[in-house]
Amino acid sequence: MIVSASYVIAALAIYGAGLYLIYRLDLYFTASSMLLGFLLLVYGPAYLAYMLFRRPISVVDLRISNSFNFDDIVVSLNLSIAIMFVCVIAGIELVDRLAPRSARALQQAISGWNLQPLRGGRTKPWSLLIVILALGLFMAWISVRERHLSTIAGFLSVSGNEVAKTAYRQQYGGSGVYFYNVVVASIAPMLIVWGALAGWVLRWWPLLVVTAFLLALTVLGKIETLSKAPFALFIIQLLLVAYLVFRNSINWRVAFLGVVVTLILFYPIIRLAVPEVDEMEALSFFYYRAFDISNQALLEYFGAFPERMAYMWGANIRPLATLLGHEYAPSFDVVSRVWRFTGGSTTTAMFIADAWADFSYFGVIGFSIVVGVICRAIDILLLVRGKTVTAVAVLAAAFIGIYNLMISALPTSMLSGGLILPPLFVIVILESQRLVARRGVHLAQS
Repeated sequence: MIVSASYVIAALAIYGAGLYLIYRLDLYFTASSMLLGFLLLVYGPAYLAYMLFRRPISVVDLRISNSFNFDDIVVSLNLSIAIMFVCVIAGIELVDRLAPRSARALQQAISGWNLQPLRGGRTKPWSLLIVILALGLFMAWISVRERHLSTIAGFLSVSGNEVAKTAYRQQYGGSGVYFYNVVVASIAPMLIVWGALAGWVLRWWPLLVVTAFLLALTVLGKIETLSKAPFALFIIQLLLVAYLVFRNSINWRVAFLGVVVTLILFYPIIRLAVPEVDEMEALSFFYYRAFDISNQALLEYFGAFPERMAYMWGANIRPLATLLGHEYAPSFDVVSRVWRFTGGSTTTAMFIADAWADFSYFGVIGFSIVVGVICRAIDILLLVRGKTVTAVAVLAAAFIGIYNLMISALPTSMLSGGLILPPLFVIVILESQRLVARRGVHLAQS
């Protein structure tokens, strides 16, 4: 009875979040609408389908499902899903209540997006050009030092044995420089969009040239991960930018086209990765990778805490663990040891998984509110001027940052996943441009 009631509560929360997305956020592309959209897509009906019909999908999944306390796990997970949707909406509403004028300005700017021309400012953004050039030179230096071209050539020369390719990818794929990985994943794509659009609007060729330089190095960096998904996501990101340049609205045609484009991009990747599957099996595999795996990872966390492991109370967050005097122990490693008896593999899940592992329901509540506040704050601060090159660039960055929220912890998504750093880069560059403009005015007056 309690288990059934928990499913009803989760379903009602999902239904309510869908209504909120449609009637309150009005189906425009904003950071907050993309957040709710991603959550509903992966952890809405797909979550219920996984829990009720598709599970178990692996040996670990079967072990969890056969646990003597499985009903308690299901209840905790269902209630956490419901709490997540409610608290994300609460975070969005909190920002709107604290900044009502900005919220109204945002609504006006977004609703009039389709009729507005794309604006790129009146003066040449020298600060943006300098930042793009500096990051491009940094990326070029890392690529040369780590011999990324040789790494890619070595991967292509590996025989068709998928096991050998996987071993090569694990050993050589990706850079060993943390900041470089952050730049490739989130900052550089945002700057590419901003630089290309600003250079096009202002007809400023030096900015277009350095942006093309950064684009080439970013593509090289994504290919050097030796994984196909980062490059495919980058293409989707650029297609979203192309759409936002002209329109900002979500309807069934846009949603259907998005599904078709995603399948077109990932279908050949699946056929290359798993050549033995036929057409229908490839589609089924895509659903499995996109939805079932994410929900299984979430279930692994709730199955491990608190039945098999005590709550970590901050030991999973490195700065907090240091502050509290705990030994840092990443939750993905802990969960992997619980279910796979090894720390060599990792199990990453969406942001409420780590919140639950650390702080139980308190973490789910707090992290969900924070996520809603962050995404709405991005809208309030950077989209209120309507269709500008910075607004388009921020939405492109938010797309990747929110995607990373679906598969990783909140601190990871904020720092390396692209949720916080790209908007901060925009704010810093815009402020530097304003300071330069003011100094120029003062010099002219004096």
